[in-house]
Amino acid sequence: MTNLRHIGAVSMVAAIAYLWSPKDRIYRVEEAFRQSAPGEFIQINGVRTHYTLQGSGELIVMIHGLGSGWSQAFGDMIPHLTKTNTVLAFDLYGVGYSDGTSENMDMERIVSHLAQLLLKLSVRTKGLTVRPFTLVGYSMGGAAATGFALEFESLVKNLILMAPAGVKVPIPLEGELIKIPVLGDLLFQAVAPFIIKNQLPRGHIKGDDFDDTVKEYRHSNISARTQHHPGYVRSLLSSLRHFPLSDFEEGLSKLQDKSFPVLVIWGDHDLVCPYESGSKRIRELVPRMKLHTVKDSGHDDLSESLAPDVSKTIADFANGEQ
Repeated sequence: MTNLRHIGAVSMVAAIAYLWSPKDRIYRVEEAFRQSAPGEFIQINGVRTHYTLQGSGELIVMIHGLGSGWSQAFGDMIPHLTKTNTVLAFDLYGVGYSDGTSENMDMERIVSHLAQLLLKLSVRTKGLTVRPFTLVGYSMGGAAATGFALEFESLVKNLILMAPAGVKVPIPLEGELIKIPVLGDLLFQAVAPFIIKNQLPRGHIKGDDFDDTVKEYRHSNISARTQHHPGYVRSLLSSLRHFPLSDFEEGLSKLQDKSFPVLVIWGDHDLVCPYESGSKRIRELVPRMKLHTVKDSGHDDLSESLAPDVSKTIADFANGEQ
């Protein structure tokens, strides 16, 4: 029966991947910028996806958050995780070094992107990517990972949510304004780089007093993407408009009835996805989940200064050493 469910899940992945494949305009990353990418590329329906697949052992698949590619979100964690596991991380459409598309960056688009990538890599990995794996989602990626796990339960061995989005939070006025057609587009195109840079201190427990090298890298990276990636700002705006960043509580609540273990990792000083209200609400929605609170950590500290400890927590959970 388990094998039949697994075959059914793989067939469903194939069907949904085909139905949700990008069909409209593609926003290509400028070639000179693409050459600086740290990973590999694979074509999915004519759209280049930037990814990394490294390590050995059981598979951990990682989904990054809003506006940050895999190398920025998980670059400090992957060297630790690959000591015990195979790691697959990828850039969503229009983010990092992956081409953008004119399709909406909603839940279906992101779930289908991962489904297609897993299928594409199944031959190379001798079926590893279509067998049950540990799925990790960070911030917006936490909600996306939940969406994938609900769609393909038999492919998820463990689900790990790092400071996940999806619970209800107040939306500021500027957040509502950018959702207005035309006006929102013009406004966001003009101010997006400044908004992103100004948000960086909120991700760290020390505010703007975090590592200067990291700060400079993040600032230059944002500038490069806005200048050399035609789909980057569009992807951000589309995600803010169409992805359930603060409206996925119904989906999160469905995790309570699923068979796979759920671990939530959250920094106790997170201001981006607020820890106090967010962790309390997720515990109400998914009482069976295990909450691992990381002390003295903001949103980005989890994957940067605290990467060794958080990576060990993930690896232990993925490998049954909870």
